[in-house]
Amino acid sequence: MKKNKWIALLVGGAMVLSLAACGGKSSPEPTTTAAETEKQAADTKAAAETKGEGKGYVIGFSNSYNGNTYRQAMESYLKEAAEELKKTGEVSEVIFAESNQNNSTQVQQIENFILQKVDAIIIDPGSATALNGAIQEASDAGIPCIIINDGPVSSKADLCYQINFDTIAQMGYLTDYVCKTIGGKGNIIELRGTAGSEFDNIAHEGVLKVLEKYPDVKVVSEIYTDWTGSKAQSELASVLPTLKEKVDGIVTQGGDSYAAVQAFQSAGLDLPIIGGDNRGYFLKWWALEAPDGYDTVSVSSNPWDGASGLYVAVDILDGKNVPKEMIHPFGIVTKDEVMNYTDVADEVIAGPTYDRDWVRENLYK
Repeated sequence: MKKNKWIALLVGGAMVLSLAACGGKSSPEPTTTAAETEKQAADTKAAAETKGEGKGYVIGFSNSYNGNTYRQAMESYLKEAAEELKKTGEVSEVIFAESNQNNSTQVQQIENFILQKVDAIIIDPGSATALNGAIQEASDAGIPCIIINDGPVSSKADLCYQINFDTIAQMGYLTDYVCKTIGGKGNIIELRGTAGSEFDNIAHEGVLKVLEKYPDVKVVSEIYTDWTGSKAQSELASVLPTLKEKVDGIVTQGGDSYAAVQAFQSAGLDLPIIGGDNRGYFLKWWALEAPDGYDTVSVSSNPWDGASGLYVAVDILDGKNVPKEMIHPFGIVTKDEVMNYTDVADEVIAGPTYDRDWVRENLYK
């Protein structure tokens, strides 16, 4: 069942926040030691048994980063699903670990989950390859790993399941719209994510595939933003004065669309067609402040895949027939729909939410 819902995140701060589709850099968060999380897992299992919840599964969640609103939304949806499944006795606890974009740390956290004998591990990976050894270790120990959000990973482990977005289609849709809107010729800037990340590599591939159809569209600058508004704005402020060409369009991966608006306004330049990212900042600006007739489209990965990952993990543990590879839909907001978002909160990532039945009916095809 599809439900129109926004998630208002408990995040304060400046006008431009880390609104990434994927990663980003920040100060390291304290991480839980193996001994501490092992005790936590044992305590929660014991508590579940005391309450008569029986088999309640303990699930580990390894997040490569949670310092932006997209990742925080993903965790919030996962926690909501966990509370639902705790009430039915299917889940006793979800243990969260965050590696701050350090692949070695994420490997260690996955290995800690294996030592704790959790029932399954949900992973938002920081690399397509660096975690393969740890995923194989988990699989060999009989622990399913469910990849979400920033996959795919290249693991061939028997118990590796993947819930991915069709990132090439997502970025292709956005890029094609921008190119058509500028008349099939002109200059664009591509705002990218974190250099070397798999999501950024695949997203860039999606952009390049579309640009093959538009030989008269020239990319005058590629800027890595780490999917954060603050970096996007500062990098654009440095690059824009150096460009001799007028910029007609901007393609973004997420977290930086409104920052692009601010950068062009601060520079006193005409606004190009900026591909949106479904963040509240951008959608409200587009609906209420953009020039009359401003034409663009807004797309984003959907952070509800955090909940999807948990529902899938429990179904796998229950022996249900779950495919190894699943595709999660991304969210789109068009010019005909943007006025529906005039009251969305700044940090919200607009997009549909679903439920457990939807996961089974749509992801298990």
